[in-house]
Amino acid sequence: MSKIVKRKRGRPSKKDVAARIQAAKVTNETPAQMVTRIAERFTVMYRLTQGVISGAIRAVVVSGAPGTGKSHTINHLLETAHDRDTIRFETVHGAVTAVNLYKLLYKYRAANDIILLDDADGIFDDVDAMNLLKAALDTSTVRKLSWLSESAALKAENIDTSFVYEGAIIFITNTDFQGIVDYGKGKLAPHFSALMSRSIYLDLKLHTTEELLAWCCHMVDKNGILRQHGLDRSQELDAIDWLKRNAHDCRDLSIRTLLKIAGFMKTDMTNWEVFANVTLLR
Repeated sequence: MSKIVKRKRGRPSKKDVAARIQAAKVTNETPAQMVTRIAERFTVMYRLTQGVISGAIRAVVVSGAPGTGKSHTINHLLETAHDRDTIRFETVHGAVTAVNLYKLLYKYRAANDIILLDDADGIFDDVDAMNLLKAALDTSTVRKLSWLSESAALKAENIDTSFVYEGAIIFITNTDFQGIVDYGKGKLAPHFSALMSRSIYLDLKLHTTEELLAWCCHMVDKNGILRQHGLDRSQELDAIDWLKRNAHDCRDLSIRTLLKIAGFMKTDMTNWEVFANVTLLR
């Protein structure tokens, strides 16, 4: 007699989760429609950053694929405001420990201070750092942060073990928070949900190959990015055409890929496509 195995509900496999996330993102949009939709979100990102600079907004999370212009846009706005003595800001890339995050929040705790966490997703693996971040992004009137564990680093720099945080944070990430919260059952889903509820969460909708291809080609074509790096218009169009033909086989689909092609063209205009095929495709 065969044994009937009942599958537990509410616990899809990792493969099922990935498939559901991808399926939810499939659309029938044309490239032009994708560009229009994504451009609107970049405009919102621009305005939200201005809101952080003015003090009207104190927490923004921007999610989107790497190499699409989000970091460049936000950094430019912050640097311009800093040059006008409107704000102080600090940009953090890569890994940051909980105690160093506490020190950073303490240093930039005033109302006109902004911390930009850019591609610092390693923070998600540190429970203490995540709890600090959630406290800093809290919507309460008074945000009091504390570090009650013994720390030689805090003592050495004479940093208070508790303080009121009045600064603002912009978090740029490649992680799709919404997709994980909607379909994921892992340990990070509750943390992402908490961060989203405490901040303004902006998904740039740059996740699928089709979205990335449409946006990268649009940005390069509209702004003449490759011409700024020494190519003529014909060469720029050739680079864009190569990306369109090979998008699904590229290791990295971003504006950076087109900049690499520009480097190949400037190195050897005759064999640039061989270089691209050998180094940029899977």
